[in-house]
Amino acid sequence: MKHEFPRAALSLLEETLRKPVVDIGRCTLCEGCLAVCPQVFELNPVMGYIEVRELDHYPEDAVQEAINICPAKCLAWLEE
Repeated sequence: MKHEFPRAALSLLEETLRKPVVDIGRCTLCEGCLAVCPQVFELNPVMGYIEVRELDHYPEDAVQEAINICPAKCLAWLEE
């Protein structure tokens, strides 16, 4: 017998398997991602680049907004 997960459960599972990433080679340090989604993105003060905080869950809408507004197109989702 085939077991199917409810759509909402699958959506939550997909979100937990996705992680935002920053291509630091393309990043111009505009800090737009920090303004839109500070709970996920932070400026590493020692190294001087944007990095992703380690979280159990990433807020999809806020991260997607940061991806959409990034002028350097250096933000993306990594499917884990």
